[in-house]
Amino acid sequence: MNGQIHTQLKKRRIEGYLYTLPSVLIFICFVVYPVLYGLRTSFFDWNWVAGADRIRFVGFENYLQIFTDFYFWNALKNTVIFAAASLIIEFLLGLGCAMLLYKTKRGSLPFRTMLIFPLTISDMVAAIMWRMMLDPSSGIINQILTGMHLPAVNWLGDASVVMFSLILVECWWMTGNITLILLSGLQSMPVEQLESAKIDGANGWQLFRYLHWPHLRPFAETALSLRMIDLLRVFAISWAITGGGPVRASEVSQLYIYTVGLGKYLNIGYSIAMAILFSIFVIIIVELLKRLIRIGASK
Repeated sequence: MNGQIHTQLKKRRIEGYLYTLPSVLIFICFVVYPVLYGLRTSFFDWNWVAGADRIRFVGFENYLQIFTDFYFWNALKNTVIFAAASLIIEFLLGLGCAMLLYKTKRGSLPFRTMLIFPLTISDMVAAIMWRMMLDPSSGIINQILTGMHLPAVNWLGDASVVMFSLILVECWWMTGNITLILLSGLQSMPVEQLESAKIDGANGWQLFRYLHWPHLRPFAETALSLRMIDLLRVFAISWAITGGGPVRASEVSQLYIYTVGLGKYLNIGYSIAMAILFSIFVIIIVELLKRLIRIGASK
């Protein structure tokens, strides 16, 4: 009897492995193999123009070159500024909009539509649309400023202003994302707790600090982590609106890696080495962000 049960369990275990085998094979083919192949390629000097027969093993030379590459660190600095500023603005706006929609029971449909509409637009479409609007000579933004007797701004050609322009586009485009996640968290709160706190005389700030925020913390962690990953790997907005200019003032990491690998220089090995180090940097930043959000969670 025990032997029969053991045989049946073994058969079911084998069937379970067979069911998961297609998923494992797909994962190996489309995730594991490209990562390992990219890691291997990062140790070679490979120029696409020279051809596959000119590939030369250079070891860690590509990685060492990164530490002396001024343009890489300039792009990383621009990326961090863009990501940090956009994340803070999007979170504050998203939290405010979520609280407003949560408390507004009637007439919120137009406001919801305004927040959701940008999310339906692809990053490339949003970038091209805002590039036309921010055009220094014919853009509608400067036309409005001129109509109000205010000086026109060189949104895309001034190195001190161009990063603000990209942050503006990003916040317009993706603030609704954080709003929807936080709003879903607010709507899942137990109504009894809020009513009890109000009966006990809690004011708006106390409700937010001791009830809303503790309940929203996991939702905020999810929203901010996802947005930080997207913001750090920004590409289309920088490439389509400014091309990284002027004088590399808006060149972000993904754009520089693309330029080195597939754009101007066609240096595949070096670009993959930068991509690998940048991926590690993104993982570290997201983990630090999660730890920051969790501060005080157990108190």
